[in-house]
Amino acid sequence: MLSFNSEVFTYLFSELRQGTVELKDFSKDVAVMFLESLYRGDVVVEKSQFRELFKVSHAFKVKWMVEKCTAAFIQYCESCPRDADEMTFLFSEALYSETS
Repeated sequence: MLSFNSEVFTYLFSELRQGTVELKDFSKDVAVMFLESLYRGDVVVEKSQFRELFKVSHAFKVKWMVEKCTAAFIQYCESCPRDADEMTFLFSEALYSETS
């Protein structure tokens, strides 16, 4: 299932013959969410985990998950209150999204 969702996993398992992959650049919670979502075929994007989930989705080239993260971010942008903290979050995430 991992290889079905990600060409990176396909490369790691098939070409490099790796039996395990460490996700040590990501928190345990996000790594577990990412892997469970790959098996389930769906993901719920929480604001608090958005950046890490978006990053791991990009790193492993999981197109459908990148699209879900992008859609969740757009929805959040359209519905969030416009106070200073929320605007800071929006700008920092938008900037990060552009550079990844």
